[in-house]
Amino acid sequence: MSFNAADDVVTGAEGQRASASPLAGSFGTELAGASILIVDDEPGMRNFLNKTLKGSCARVDVTGDTEEASAFLDKNNYDVVVLDNIMPKQSGLEWLTAQQRIGLHSDVILMTAYADLDTAIAAIRAGASDFLLKPFRSNQILNAISQSLSRIRLRRQNSVLRHELETGSDLLRQRDALLGSSDAIEAARQSIRMAAAIEAHVVIRGEVGSGKQVAARMLHTYSPRRANPFVWLQCYGLTEQEFRSRLFGHIGHGKDDGETDEEGMLRNAAGGTLFLEDVDQLDASCQNVLMELLSTGRYRPVGAERSFPLNIRLICSSARALQDSVHNKQFRADLFYLLNVHEIILPPLRERSEDVLDLVGFFREELALRMGIKAPDLSSAERRKLLAYDWPGNVMELRNTVERALIQGGFEQALDGAADHDTETLATVEQRHILRVLDACGGNRAEAARRLGVARKTIDRKCQSWGL
Repeated sequence: MSFNAADDVVTGAEGQRASASPLAGSFGTELAGASILIVDDEPGMRNFLNKTLKGSCARVDVTGDTEEASAFLDKNNYDVVVLDNIMPKQSGLEWLTAQQRIGLHSDVILMTAYADLDTAIAAIRAGASDFLLKPFRSNQILNAISQSLSRIRLRRQNSVLRHELETGSDLLRQRDALLGSSDAIEAARQSIRMAAAIEAHVVIRGEVGSGKQVAARMLHTYSPRRANPFVWLQCYGLTEQEFRSRLFGHIGHGKDDGETDEEGMLRNAAGGTLFLEDVDQLDASCQNVLMELLSTGRYRPVGAERSFPLNIRLICSSARALQDSVHNKQFRADLFYLLNVHEIILPPLRERSEDVLDLVGFFREELALRMGIKAPDLSSAERRKLLAYDWPGNVMELRNTVERALIQGGFEQALDGAADHDTETLATVEQRHILRVLDACGGNRAEAARRLGVARKTIDRKCQSWGL
């Protein structure tokens, strides 16, 4: 027998079979997390769609009235709207056109019992992503929704990847792990794992090049939001208009920047993580925008009349203590208290010099593979030079030095011009002095011990702890 919407409504037992989980399960796991709004004035069709989708999707709301449908959109985010075209007060196409003007982030599947070319063209122009002719089988609506969800996922992934390419992101710098075996970096990793288990806002503090974005990605990877996007925005130099545009996106005529995604970063990061890099560099007007966003939990795209619920985990980074910026009247105190629920401090490389050679080994192998060359061996003298330098640019400078060394064929030239810096611990001063004496002695540990007035075993023990 033929199976259609009317059959499912009339015969309850068949209706139960129509919505059985094996059928929905064949359309992938995306359905399980989907939020669907059904808009149809026919009770039978609403009942059929509700039965088909209710047990398979995270949320299904049903209405027979376009005004109530608008109210649903004002309160909630929906991935897909399943919309009937012929309704008494307002046609589906008229309602859809109006919703697009005021702001609609959902994919729309238009249903109609009267299909013709003009209606199909009008549906596309109004913004519908798919078109279903009534009557249809339950597997057809499940397939249409599944395809819409796939399009949404691919669109957001493309937007995130495009942003990575536009900003020149280097995948070697964006790994989801902080390398090293020192106590200092292990404490930072432990703090990240602790923060990942909670939903509170996080501020990652560290010097330039210390790996704040890597730490943020690592936190995202450990968190329950890891299956959803990680999106980041560099805050330095943004005007209020640019800040709003990139975060909130544009609706219709409001889109005037070819590099800005229409849906905005908050939409692309939905369910995932937004990383605001150098949040201390936001000017006062942008701080006001961020404060309003976090206080209300909603955002309004540029040119839209409707606001949308916020669904992201926020991570911020700063090269200096935000509290100092508050004291200097450069950062809003209330925003600081809102953001700084959990602070992660990344140690500078000079305070974990035992990690230098591990990092050099990682970058040397990865970059050599990328460049298609053989990684040169490190001499003892080059190891000493790497350990003797205090790396004011931290891991970023170390990585660039390794890349330069590979291009030049060795570390000797790449390390030329390394300057001394004043910010040193006593242990760092001791290490640097011993290594310089060793270098002056050509690596002769006995002669270095004699010049330093210490036992040879002391030099051996120190070198072993430094990986020499």
